[in-house]
Amino acid sequence: SDCRGLVGRAPRTAASMHPYLLHIHDRPLTCVKFNYDGDFFITAAKDGDVCLVRTENCERVGTYTPIGDKAGAVFAIDVTHDSQYVVTANADGKMIFYTFEGEQVKAIDHGGILKFVEWNQKPGAQNMVVTCNDKFKSPPTPNRIMIWQFDPPKRLLSIDEQLPMKATKVKWGPFDESLVSIFEEGTVIVWDSSRGTQLKLLNAHKGPVTSLNFTEDRMLMITSSKDQTAKLWTMDDEYECVKVYETDRPLNDAAISPLYNAEKDPKFHILLGGGQDAKDVTTTAGSSGKFEALLWHMVYGEEIGTVKGHFGPMNALAWRRDGRGFVTGGEDGYVRAHTFDSDYFTSKKFE
Repeated sequence: SDCRGLVGRAPRTAASMHPYLLHIHDRPLTCVKFNYDGDFFITAAKDGDVCLVRTENCERVGTYTPIGDKAGAVFAIDVTHDSQYVVTANADGKMIFYTFEGEQVKAIDHGGILKFVEWNQKPGAQNMVVTCNDKFKSPPTPNRIMIWQFDPPKRLLSIDEQLPMKATKVKWGPFDESLVSIFEEGTVIVWDSSRGTQLKLLNAHKGPVTSLNFTEDRMLMITSSKDQTAKLWTMDDEYECVKVYETDRPLNDAAISPLYNAEKDPKFHILLGGGQDAKDVTTTAGSSGKFEALLWHMVYGEEIGTVKGHFGPMNALAWRRDGRGFVTGGEDGYVRAHTFDSDYFTSKKFE
């Protein structure tokens, strides 16, 4: 028998991708987000912790902790383009603003179960956030999508009567002129951000829509869903579905590579992640819960590769701002930071 394999391992020709594994949370991750410059990312989880991590060496710099009681869970975070302020959406219905250095600036008692928050996109004029919350019994709070001014704090818009059901996430559309919201019913609804009227209803998916992400100029949107597909949409007045990516697992997040419009060697790639719900994993054949990250070609709609991942569904992912890697957050409470090998930029198969 051939036992050479046991004696000496052949030296690896190419260094393979070794992710950083960060065990900085005790509960499932809800959100990972890079700042505009890409030198830091922020993670949030259901343990109520919000961590700031340096991209380069993945060291945790600190945490964003509210004055008083820590939130039971933080569902979303966002940071301004100039990395001056951070906002968190907490499950206890509070929206908390911090300086980037971690000092609490103000807390707004928003009401409801706060599910998402995002700063408006206008450079140099990021003074508003859009939020959505689930209804709550006491005090009675309906499902709402709202716009708040940051300084001085005040409510600018509330969409509740026309809201058919609770929104999962809501983000600003191109030029801050619209709001795009996703729903568990499989719909995507676009609203006028100044009047709060409904502009467009898309029957986007056959299952709950789990995330929406944009290209930098917000003219292309990708949505992911539990129906095992991700879809690419144009964000002009047509809101046309231009591509469908059919995978073999429920998806929790999808994102477009920031290099998709690079002058030199663009990468038409998307990242997809998800996996079976923890409760369904034991019911499938084999040990495959399908928790890897998927790299797909945006134009050809084919899988390019997979990256081994979490021990549970992947809840959130984000591309590095330079497109040289990505960070994922899982149901297992781990954050994994991957950097691509040089192969990714030189090999023909990744074009």
